[in-house]
Amino acid sequence: MFRKKASPHNFNLPVFAKRALLIFSTIVLAACQGTAPDDLLLDSLPTSLIFVKSNDSSTLDNNFIGFGETGDLYMLSPVSSNGQIKNLTADFTGNGGAVADPDISYDGAKVIFAMRRNNNESFDIYELNLIGQPKLNRLTTSTFDECDPAYLPNGKIVYTSNQRNIRDEYERREVENLFTMDGDGKNPQCVSFNNSDDFDPFVLSDGRVAWTRWEHHGNQNRFPLFFTHPDGKSTFLLFGTHQGGFTRNFFHARELPDRKLVAVMSNRVLVDHGPLVILNAETTSDPPKDGDFSNITPNTPVDMDDDKLGYFKYPFPLPDGRLVTSYSPNGPEDDYGLYTIGRDGGSLTLLYNDPSTHELDAVVVAPRFKPTVVPEQIDRNDSTGVFVNQNVYFRQDRDGQARPNAALQEIKQVMVVEGIPVPPNERDMDIGMNTPFERRRVLGVAPVYADGSFSIRVPANIPISFNTLDSLGRAVVIKRSWLYARPGEKVTNCTGCHGPRGQKSNDNPIALSQTPTNLVVPVSQRKTVAFQNAIEPIIKKSCAITQCHDDGGAGGLSLSLAKTTEFSVAYENLANGTHRSASGNKDMITSDNLPFSRNSYLADVLLGVGLRKAEGKGAHPDGANVLTKDEIKAFLTWIDLGGQYR
Repeated sequence: MFRKKASPHNFNLPVFAKRALLIFSTIVLAACQGTAPDDLLLDSLPTSLIFVKSNDSSTLDNNFIGFGETGDLYMLSPVSSNGQIKNLTADFTGNGGAVADPDISYDGAKVIFAMRRNNNESFDIYELNLIGQPKLNRLTTSTFDECDPAYLPNGKIVYTSNQRNIRDEYERREVENLFTMDGDGKNPQCVSFNNSDDFDPFVLSDGRVAWTRWEHHGNQNRFPLFFTHPDGKSTFLLFGTHQGGFTRNFFHARELPDRKLVAVMSNRVLVDHGPLVILNAETTSDPPKDGDFSNITPNTPVDMDDDKLGYFKYPFPLPDGRLVTSYSPNGPEDDYGLYTIGRDGGSLTLLYNDPSTHELDAVVVAPRFKPTVVPEQIDRNDSTGVFVNQNVYFRQDRDGQARPNAALQEIKQVMVVEGIPVPPNERDMDIGMNTPFERRRVLGVAPVYADGSFSIRVPANIPISFNTLDSLGRAVVIKRSWLYARPGEKVTNCTGCHGPRGQKSNDNPIALSQTPTNLVVPVSQRKTVAFQNAIEPIIKKSCAITQCHDDGGAGGLSLSLAKTTEFSVAYENLANGTHRSASGNKDMITSDNLPFSRNSYLADVLLGVGLRKAEGKGAHPDGANVLTKDEIKAFLTWIDLGGQYR
């Protein structure tokens, strides 16, 4: 890998590329099918498109830009089927080089993009001047991949990088998160801390940054749109859903002049081709309802590939209200060209196609509206953040989890859980069996007040999640989405546990008047509750003993700690076992059926509740081997964290 900063490279651009940067206010498009007309634009209003030509259409994010992919950055000017084509990066992409993710500066004078000059390099961010003295400037010199750059209105750049050097939950892919840097490439800062991918950032007209987030926490697997301030504060859902009930994923989103969004919609994981949709992100609910989005190309499937149908990628708004998009008319991987299409899905018109390559990610070259600057509010002298939840009983009814009873004050505590990023080269089997969860550890618990509110202080810049707990210590609701606080951030607008969006839940929460429960503890004091370290000692003391659950397996259940190939007999029997009786059937433990400990027979046995009580039996073990409250709590926490082995 190279580390030395590259010198700027100069090359000449034709006159049309310089003329392409004149201010224009309208574009005249022919509303016809088939090939675009010779003059798509008025002669007095010339403009250009910059786009990527690639030998591979699978460029969802930098994890999909493979070593076999090659491509360059091109300009089409004017925007017409007879426009001139210029390769802008031909001098720099030999031996397997590739380009991705162009974005145009607000004055229309520069383009920023990701480029790998050859197969031996990682992707870095480059900027190309389009007027004046044209030159190529390299902004990053990382051994990691830096992609998805976009200009911020404060002069900085937001982009994605995998330099945290962690792996995705379950898939074990390199994870990219959001970063910002100065306009010259200095002072890189990580501003998102998801344990799976954040990619395709774009800047909204109010100065916020939006992007597609891979929600891969536990058995969740979806791609909603999120937003944040450029400093990483105020991160929240923009469009999609936090949990269940809505299966649509959204890729390659862009904002339209009326503040709606256009995106590609897909029902599948890691599949970024599909129909074009218009999203009403300003007024949507969670999960979205009918009317929150409009599918403008309904003949394109969201859940299957068909070589007889056309598929879309990379929509981008044109100044006259239409869109330019990549479109493959004969199946999702046939041949993507550039097309124009109306916002109603009509007048699909071929603009440019090279049958030997895919044309992707077109952007308009022109001066454009500069969004509001959102000032940075990070407190560099603080290393913590505060979360205030107004009412844990304020919940939506379509996420597949319980709606706890506020009248009974069912929720007593909230457990705060840290997500431990997956390191390189770790296998699924290093975690456990039959669990969709990665390693997590407990920061601590905080009280939930009578009105359902709570307040916590946590370390900044780490992914955390919550389990709300009942009086027995069992989880009632398990949050399966990562959130984080930036240094000095105080989040007070959490209205509930995924409550109906935009609705107040508690005008005067008790938690706001209380000192936040301090859960800022050193890493060495954070509790990893896995089978080996937390459960095996209890089993050894009270369960795997003579004439109980030793090798003989009283009650048909052996809790022997003898090792199998990967785990122990006790772990495998609990992870795989199902209790069956005349009163009902129940898995010994579950990490699929929410909430986990309430739906696990092992918890019923330890507490003497549920199915165990229905069978006329009490808590077990009892007598001399009875478990302490802390030991029972360890079992319940282990189950609710996903039943990991290590």
